[in-house]
Amino acid sequence: MAISNSFRVGVTFHSFTNEYCALQWSFEDMMFAASLLGGGVEIVGPAHHRGFPNVTAEFERAFKSSVERNGLTPTSYGSYADPYMLPDRDLTADELLDYTIPQLKAAARLGFPVVRLQYFTYPVIERLLPYAEKLDIKMGYELHVPLTIEAAQTRTLIEQVVRIASPHFGLIPDTGIFARSVPGHFADFLRAHGVGENLILRAFELWKAKTPQEDAFNELMAMGADKKTIGPIDIIWGSLGHSEPAALAEIMPYIIHMHGKFFSMANGDEPDIRFEETLRALVGGGYKGWISSEYEGPPLEDVFAVLQEHQAMLLRYQTRYLDSKKA
Repeated sequence: MAISNSFRVGVTFHSFTNEYCALQWSFEDMMFAASLLGGGVEIVGPAHHRGFPNVTAEFERAFKSSVERNGLTPTSYGSYADPYMLPDRDLTADELLDYTIPQLKAAARLGFPVVRLQYFTYPVIERLLPYAEKLDIKMGYELHVPLTIEAAQTRTLIEQVVRIASPHFGLIPDTGIFARSVPGHFADFLRAHGVGENLILRAFELWKAKTPQEDAFNELMAMGADKKTIGPIDIIWGSLGHSEPAALAEIMPYIIHMHGKFFSMANGDEPDIRFEETLRALVGGGYKGWISSEYEGPPLEDVFAVLQEHQAMLLRYQTRYLDSKKA
């Protein structure tokens, strides 16, 4: 059980992608699982409800009924910007605004207090704010790789959040930016896509050395990689970042939600993400929002069990660092 003066744990339904897409689990199955995984539920708009970017009255009724029956708390709604949806051009700012507003309204109708934004919404944020204020929801940029806290593009987003200084606008860090190593199953993924062992080994080494993606790809192509093999290798630089967990202290006042991205559990810990340091920073900074466990590893026979193990780790570190604050 989470402690009342610290963060709470829940789950994003993105964790159940394999089960849901394979029709092994229904939406109601995921809602019941969430009730046993901290009680916080996060959904992704286009993946989990009909009518996107709007929401149907039928889904609204079913969702609210399930929330009540299962004793759930809606935590965060994953919106999408999709600026490249048209084949011949990017969305204009007006089109992006018109695409995002219904998602804010859908989140509010379903009872979500937080909406995850992609950074593509940067040009229209100040036009979205009146809607967030009226709907009484918070919008937050997801800091997902390549948006490490130290990255130039992220600094621009942070500057905007600080400048606007609205209680309806903040940040949602994803723990994938706090990686320490490349998960082993990435090698299996690359082999399955025809990437040779020498390229896999060198790609892992280049990421570990914090080599910028462009420089790494140039070296790998010089070793014989082509467009067919470089594409799959992008999963490494597209999933894992080198942010320092201590950097959370700077943005702590603006964090409105957290994505607890993880790829596996071993002996009670996540071997590839710096969770202990991240949790120490969050507890030390007084974070009291939700952390959604987000499993992005290979298909499992029992994803529920690994999510339970992940949340036990989160709560173990929560207790450890709350106790150290009291000492």
